Amino acid sequence: MNVREYFQSLSQEISALKHRVRHLIEDAHWQTDGEWKETVVRQVLRRHLPSTAVVGRGFVVTAQAQTHQIDVLVHDASKPVLFRDGDLAFVTPDAVLGIIEVKARVTEAIFREAATRIGENSRLIRQHPNTRAFSALFAFDVDRRARPQRLADILAEVAPSYDDRTNFACLGTSTFLRYWNEDPETGRRIYKSWHAYDVPELAAGYFVHNVVDAVSPESVFRNSDVWFPRPGKEPHRTAVTTATWA
Repeated sequence: MNVREYFQSLSQEISALKHRVRHLIEDAHWQTDGEWKETVVRQVLRRHLPSTAVVGRGFVVTAQAQTHQIDVLVHDASKPVLFRDGDLAFVTPDAVLGIIEVKARVTEAIFREAATRIGENSRLIRQHPNTRAFSALFAFDVDRRARPQRLADILAEVAPSYDDRTNFACLGTSTFLRYWNEDPETGRRIYKSWHAYDVPELAAGYFVHNVVDAVSPESVFRNSDVWFPRPGKEPHRTAVTTATWA
């Protein structure tokens, strides 16, 4: 199986799990439906991340404040935790590798709300400072009226500073957004922009492997042909928005 086929299989697996849960619980327990979707994302990430990365949920705590509840909290296994019970953990900012907000479905309004929440959580973590921590959004479905350019614009609008940025987002099976600090085509000049991509049946694969890249960048860089399909996402770019603080 090549990388493109594996990306497609990830999307199909996640979609199948989503429909299975919806069929089992119908409309009776929306909270259970949402919690299971978060569990699906955590399970998939655990299969790919190194044992040094703990995948759970919880809160990040400082002496002054704490984050909102984080659906998927990835933290460093070598760092102590303030409290842990099963998947639930309370950690300090320096222990955070990344945070993910999970949504069943997003409209433009829900996307804005989620990205704002991600920014608030990210700012608290990154002002520690913790520059390595990524932040992301995973949505199982996206409103077809949500235009890629508008989604990229929203990410810029709700990120008044570098610390507030959302690094990447998977919306449904085919829409992927990513922040680039350097130009992805040259890898040199400072770029500070979000790209939106139309990648049919590959968005979940790009999401998972971007999480891996954020946690273990050196390994992914040395084996990039194994982790990402060629020629990559840029031929499928549909929108570009530059950060307001660029």
